[in-house]
Amino acid sequence: MAAQAWFSRSDIEVVPGTSAVFQLTIVNLGDTTESYSLAPVGLAAGWTTIRPGSVTLFGGSQEVVDVEVHPPLLPSTTAGPTALTVRIVPQSDPDDVGSSETTLQVGSTFTRRLHMLQPALRARRTAVYEMMLENQGNTQASCRLHLLDPTGRVDGDFDPPAVGVEPGASSLVRLKLHANRLQWQRRSRTVQFTIDADQPGCPTASAPVTFVQASMVPERLFGRLLALLATAAILGLVWGALVKPAIRTAADDAVAKQLPAAMSSTTVVTLAPVVSPNNNNSVPATTVAAAPVAAVNQGTLFSKLLAPAAPAGQTKSVTVDVPAGSTFELTDFALQNPDRDAGLAVLMNGTIPIYRVSLTDVLGDKRASWVSPIEVPGGTSLVFEVNCSGANDASGTCTTSMLVSGRMVPATPTG
Repeated sequence: MAAQAWFSRSDIEVVPGTSAVFQLTIVNLGDTTESYSLAPVGLAAGWTTIRPGSVTLFGGSQEVVDVEVHPPLLPSTTAGPTALTVRIVPQSDPDDVGSSETTLQVGSTFTRRLHMLQPALRARRTAVYEMMLENQGNTQASCRLHLLDPTGRVDGDFDPPAVGVEPGASSLVRLKLHANRLQWQRRSRTVQFTIDADQPGCPTASAPVTFVQASMVPERLFGRLLALLATAAILGLVWGALVKPAIRTAADDAVAKQLPAAMSSTTVVTLAPVVSPNNNNSVPATTVAAAPVAAVNQGTLFSKLLAPAAPAGQTKSVTVDVPAGSTFELTDFALQNPDRDAGLAVLMNGTIPIYRVSLTDVLGDKRASWVSPIEVPGGTSLVFEVNCSGANDASGTCTTSMLVSGRMVPATPTG
């Protein structure tokens, strides 16, 4: 071996973020002058500096160089023992490499940060905060969370109550906060409190938090009530000044339009002047309004259930005979098919069909009405006919029926 080297200390303690300097002694074991290059290797090589980086020694001489280690303050700087090796490479024979090794004791760092995602929230009773616990140290963090409120106005539960975080990682924690007392005053109350994440033997990470407790009574309640009352008063004035007179005017106009029609139903009789037999004085003519013409006879209500009871495969009909001198005004009917028979039902004004329906389309009742009634003149008949093609009754008879309704009105005399 052309050279030999050894460290001044075999076990060196260093804390990340600081530096430590120690010495390395190099001896030239040869008889000739030799130059050596010094290079650190291993996990600690990235944060190790050797001054000077090369030395030239006469045969049998030695020299001491400084070795400085400065581990960075990062979570990736692992705490615990780490080997440091310095290679000594002679320039005349690079294959004849010498080395010296020592152990670095990298210290532990405890850097925890608590970041509130919602530093302030506003609520009446409860609120949910979210926070991130970051571990910037080089050892695992195992922290328990606490809520500190000197006033005792708020309390809460953490989810989870304790959390473990690896170096360089972070974890989400939620706090469900609830107020111990309600705020009944018409103003908000601000509560300042602190959240701590502590671990025995390590610095505590803290974060300030604000809870704005809103009043149970809305702050603008009276203003809103006054605005509502003012709006109601304005609407009342608009109603009394504009809408109500307009409605009354429209009603008066409608009555005025109907008065000529009402007056046309009154007969005006003019009496001739009456001459007194004793003198030549005459009584002036007098206009007398006769009584209104009697109301038109609206007739009598009439309804009848028409049930032909047609056997299966046959057709039967039932009629409503309208007497002479009268008119039957048909206004509505109800077709009933309770047994869901099959066939065809036809309603006819004399011989003219006015309604035709397939019984398979009638499930239960089917009703119809007309705004203008269908008139069946006197001397003719209203006919309800059922063509039964299939009966569901045990007797084999279609039970389809129709209830017809309307008025039987006397015919108006002519002349």
